[in-house]
Amino acid sequence: MTNVKGLGASLGIAIGLSFVYENEIDFDKEAKLSHTEASKKLIDKFTSQINDFRSKERNDEADILDAYILILEDPEIVGQLNQKLDSSIKEVYEVFTSTAKIFESMEDEYFKQRSEDIVSVGKHLVFSMQNIDKEVSLDDDTILIAKDLTPADTSSMDLSKVNGIILKEGGLTSHAVIVAKNLGIPCVIGVKDQLDDITSGKSISIDGSTGDIIVSPTDNEVTVLQQKQSKIESTIQNFTEEKYKNLGVEFRVNIGSLEEINAFNHPFLNSIGLFRSEFIYLDNTTKPTFEQQSSVLETITQKFTGTIVYRSLDIGGDKQVGYLNLPVEENPFLGVRGIRLSLANLDLFDSQIKSILTSESLERIKVMFPMISTVEDFLEAKAFVTKKAKELNVEPPPMGIMVETPASAFIADKFSEIVDFISIGTNDLTQYIMAADRGNSNLGNYQDPLHPAVLRAISNVIDCSNKNNIEVSVCGEMSSDPVAAFALYILGLKTFSMAPSAAPFVFDVLNTHSETNKESLKEILLSRKNAEETRTAIQEIIS
Repeated sequence: MTNVKGLGASLGIAIGLSFVYENEIDFDKEAKLSHTEASKKLIDKFTSQINDFRSKERNDEADILDAYILILEDPEIVGQLNQKLDSSIKEVYEVFTSTAKIFESMEDEYFKQRSEDIVSVGKHLVFSMQNIDKEVSLDDDTILIAKDLTPADTSSMDLSKVNGIILKEGGLTSHAVIVAKNLGIPCVIGVKDQLDDITSGKSISIDGSTGDIIVSPTDNEVTVLQQKQSKIESTIQNFTEEKYKNLGVEFRVNIGSLEEINAFNHPFLNSIGLFRSEFIYLDNTTKPTFEQQSSVLETITQKFTGTIVYRSLDIGGDKQVGYLNLPVEENPFLGVRGIRLSLANLDLFDSQIKSILTSESLERIKVMFPMISTVEDFLEAKAFVTKKAKELNVEPPPMGIMVETPASAFIADKFSEIVDFISIGTNDLTQYIMAADRGNSNLGNYQDPLHPAVLRAISNVIDCSNKNNIEVSVCGEMSSDPVAAFALYILGLKTFSMAPSAAPFVFDVLNTHSETNKESLKEILLSRKNAEETRTAIQEIIS
């Protein structure tokens, strides 16, 4: 028996036999095709797979392969490859890995995962040059183990035979994780080299909620896991529309990619609490046109029939876009990012706002400005939107702010008098209050939003908003964590924006303890001296 710890990425328990999928490059194997021939062959293959995915309504996977084709056709990459016509496979592959390193060096998780896409395309190009076809035959009850999995990988697999997926690498919004969530397959990522000694055919179990993996589990361990799976299924089944409406809270979802839009499938959650509009820019190699932005928004409004909180462009900090040619800043997290960038580049702001104001679903859209620190920034942004609305002869939408700076949290009383709504971005708010880079793993103990300093700031925002009778929500990761979400509930929050998969588990905690005395518990939470004490206090209440 071997115990391995990874990161739970898709909920559920899976038990089966391991299948180790080898998709590493053998650089000693000679090329049969030039990179130009191989690229054409690969594009044809991807196009065929895209058509197949579309016919099966697997649009999220089709969209990723569309992006793969764009990478293969990217002028910068093609130019570098054309300089290496007579070079080795290794040198061709290095064109992609060196490009990916630029993205990987950024702190933002989105960019890190786009680097994985670039490397994946490079890997498949090499396979194509070597004339290698990665077809896979799986048995029933398979636990699939791989370094990573791309749409090109999964397109050749019968995923109905896969009980669970284990990835050595990958991020929480990587292709494999999205597919796993969409198909209800438990998934654990980030195990690195812990399973390098495992061969195919080994009995193995995974817990997609905790990230726990057991090689050769005992009968007793299997029984415990089966009981846990029954509880998970019961929690999900208990999350009904009727019970949800009776609780008196609102759950919305966070959306940050076309993959997430296409993969979304829920019977009664239909509102977006945070639409990260910057992905439209991050996914492009040139500045998106008004038409492109309108098209994405149209896709969203067709998929979601409720409220859509559209966050205006949040570029800057760790989210840099090369084609915008933004100036290099010594400290980009404290530089021209979010609303500061939009107000300094009104052509960008104009195109985005126009796409919103011309939407047929404008009456359901709320516009949220990120990185607001001063009242003046909000008023300037509001005036711009109001002016554009007048020019287009439409009513301006509700406008609010994302509270993610200490400044906006501390003067929430002033903001709550002039905005239409407030949403708290707990990821950045924690980072700025604790002066700890959330991308630095060495500072993990400083990044817990349950720290009393963060909770007191959040409490102030909620109190001020409720006093002035304006909507307040939380759209950071706190809302997806049942323990942290309960703390927000105690502080008076009624609107939560989260990962869709977290909703049943957050609901279970809130519903079970809905009759608690919030005022007395609020005093207890805000009086703790550190995050550990706060978390312990909450767990004692909800256990």
